[in-house]
Amino acid sequence: MSIKHKAHRLADNLLILPRGEDDIEAARLLRKMAEVYDVAAEMVFARTDAHSRAAYAEMIDLIKGKGGE
Repeated sequence: MSIKHKAHRLADNLLILPRGEDDIEAARLLRKMAEVYDVAAEMVFARTDAHSRAAYAEMIDLIKGKGGE
């Protein structure tokens, strides 16, 4: 099972019956960290310089909060 899948499963479990705002925030952070992990893995395993640069630019956007949040 991939890390992204595990993170989303755990986030879903937290949101089924959240005990409070902390569970909701934890679920949001798990989903965000899954995105960061995916982009970081893409950066590491990129086969071309262009692919690496594109993944790096995507990581910058994620860190800055751009792109769909």
